[in-house]
Amino acid sequence: MELMVHEQIEELRMQMQKIASDKDLTDPKVVRVSEKLDILINEFYLSQEKINRRSRRAG
Repeated sequence: MELMVHEQIEELRMQMQKIASDKDLTDPKVVRVSEKLDILINEFYLSQEKINRRSRRAG
């Protein structure tokens, strides 16, 4: 079953915290996860904006 975007965000956030706990924040592994997290957060906000626009039109 595919995780919802907010669940994916939480999963990546925890993964990034775990990796960063023993590495520098500029470590390539930390940066890679952070970039993935940024993409998912942007996708989430864009999808929320679309939902909000639809509900404003319908209402």
